[in-house]
Amino acid sequence: MKVLFKQAAIILGCLIMGTLVYTGITTVVAQTVFQQSANGSLIYQHQHVTGSKLIATDPINPKLFVGRVNVASNLAPNSSAEKAAVAKRVVQLRALDPTNRQPIPVDLVTGSASGSDPYISVAAAKYQVTRIAHANNLSPTQVQTIIKNATTSWFNNLLGTPAVNVVKANLALQASVK
Repeated sequence: MKVLFKQAAIILGCLIMGTLVYTGITTVVAQTVFQQSANGSLIYQHQHVTGSKLIATDPINPKLFVGRVNVASNLAPNSSAEKAAVAKRVVQLRALDPTNRQPIPVDLVTGSASGSDPYISVAAAKYQVTRIAHANNLSPTQVQTIIKNATTSWFNNLLGTPAVNVVKANLALQASVK
């Protein structure tokens, strides 16, 4: 019986040491190679943290880009609750920009799986160009440049389609208006 306890203690000690070593190596590599991402991709303004490029905000502001709904939902697209939520979001977006009669891109009216997706499609960003340009006294070309600069790089798109980081776009927009 003592032999079994001794073997169990040795195995437990090895597992604890392995876990600590693995965690330490992973942390050192992440902080060395991927420091910005490992620390949450924080956004600083005037030496204060104002947000993260990885977590969306949910502003409904005529001067800013509107992102995805910050609600994770496991409702089926054809459920009455999901249809009601989408209809409510369509009404909000139409009220925000009553002259825009383009079809609203689906990612502006539905939530992401995580509920905090900071990205929208390029089509969703372009849908908002006229409203944002008018609200901020900018030309549509200036707003499109902001969209282009906030769009993911070609490398990030190898496994998907281009996407616009709403947080990054809104910060650039606010900086250009000042």
